[in-house]
Amino acid sequence: MNAMRLRSLLAATCLLSAVVAACTTDYQQGKGDPLYGGPNALAGQRPPGVTSEVANEAGGGTDPTASKPTCVGAGGAIVDGGACAVSFSKDIMSAFGVANCGTTNCHGGATPRNEPGIEPSDPQTTWTKLQAFTISTGLPYFNPCTIDDTKSAMGCNMIAEGKAGACGVHMPSGAQLPADAVTKINTWLKCGSPNN
Repeated sequence: MNAMRLRSLLAATCLLSAVVAACTTDYQQGKGDPLYGGPNALAGQRPPGVTSEVANEAGGGTDPTASKPTCVGAGGAIVDGGACAVSFSKDIMSAFGVANCGTTNCHGGATPRNEPGIEPSDPQTTWTKLQAFTISTGLPYFNPCTIDDTKSAMGCNMIAEGKAGACGVHMPSGAQLPADAVTKINTWLKCGSPNN
């Protein structure tokens, strides 16, 4: 009887081992997971952008790229400055590139040294972050609810002879943007800082 019981127990153990082995995933066996990468594969990286849930909550719509600018949340309305000869995604982002604003030494990287973050490959996220940023005096970096460039710190912040303290710390640090880039920035602010 003991021998028979032992054989039954061994058979059940073998069957259980076979079931467990068959149910073990590649990841549990140490083979990695080709769909998701290894553990911490995304460490230090930024999310791809605003999620549809956040965008819809902020913008009140179903468009995942929609987000309500800070000035609208404060009771303002987006202004229509008409057709603008300057584009944020091309001209303004290009000026940031000339000044190396999106590098890890300045406003770039997963945790930027200086806020707000600037992502050279993502103008949408950069525009959203910059319009929500205010300098120490409370002035927004740029304000899409006005065509008055003096209601934004950005233009003043980029000129060397900017009003001390009124525009925050002069940018780019230790350098000066070319005059044509500063002119484009001020033209764009007078268009209402469109996300174009």
